[in-house]
Amino acid sequence: MTASKSLYALFFAIMFLIAGPAGTQTAEKSDKGPALSYLNLTAPRRILPDAQKWEGDEFPHTLCVLELNRGGYRYWGWYGLNEGRGIGLVRSNDLLNWTKYAENPLWSNARWPSVLEGADPLHKDRLYFAITRDYDTPSSHIVLAWSDDGIHLQQEKVLVVGVPEQRNQNPNLFRDPRSGRFYLSFYRGNDRDHFEIISKSAEGIQDLDKGPEKVLLRSTETVAAPTLLYVKNAGGKDTNTGIYYLATEIYPHRYTDNPEGEWQVKVFSADSPDGDFQPVRGNPVLSGQRACLFQHVFNNRFYGFDCHLVDPEHWVLEETEAPLP
Repeated sequence: MTASKSLYALFFAIMFLIAGPAGTQTAEKSDKGPALSYLNLTAPRRILPDAQKWEGDEFPHTLCVLELNRGGYRYWGWYGLNEGRGIGLVRSNDLLNWTKYAENPLWSNARWPSVLEGADPLHKDRLYFAITRDYDTPSSHIVLAWSDDGIHLQQEKVLVVGVPEQRNQNPNLFRDPRSGRFYLSFYRGNDRDHFEIISKSAEGIQDLDKGPEKVLLRSTETVAAPTLLYVKNAGGKDTNTGIYYLATEIYPHRYTDNPEGEWQVKVFSADSPDGDFQPVRGNPVLSGQRACLFQHVFNNRFYGFDCHLVDPEHWVLEETEAPLP
């Protein structure tokens, strides 16, 4: 090979490493350059401080909330424990003070519930859940379940089957308010040096298992826990451009002795639910051992629920808010 051809090949090899494979975005990409901003979050406040007996030595780790106005409570939330022992129900009228359902857990061997309402035109009150089962095992997989009362769940099918030597977890159900299409985003990786955020989509929620997989992010460092949010005027009130925000958890320097290593929340933006996601300006949007940001909008205001590692063995749930553009 001539010297000029060698330099030519070296140039494109370097560009490939920087940009990543076509159609994906490496989570390590620099935040420099033009970028959208995320929402202006308030300081997180702790919620759900009281444990139930079934939780044992595990702790609430995620919270997905719907405004249902049922049973004397305006908001219903489903939470999962950090190590996958099960999921529980909490209810509230103000998004800060929550009452745990006395008969928790709703499911055992379950983690990371993500919930949608209004997904089935034949059963308008039916709720659909994407849930991780067999967490932290070689058979880790994601299932679809449904419930008419939000309490008794029935598993319908497997959405993402187990993959040898990898995890499939952190499911997030999302219905695009513009197209009505359903999206399932989740993490797949070996939890060491291979991490992917994957998207599947379908016209109907029951068909998400058949949807093709698209890799949104790929990294050799920790990136997981995707959640999607659409904000109508995030592109500017004058343009009325909507933006999709993809929140993820990251852990810089996770497997090193670097003292700056910690859990953080990093957010990306795109113009479609499975688009070319780019880092927002000002990442990380949450730091100090915080992760797993679930994004919601109620009453024209953003409400986020994250988990905070307050000591090496103890997670707590927190709430944060922000005005919308």
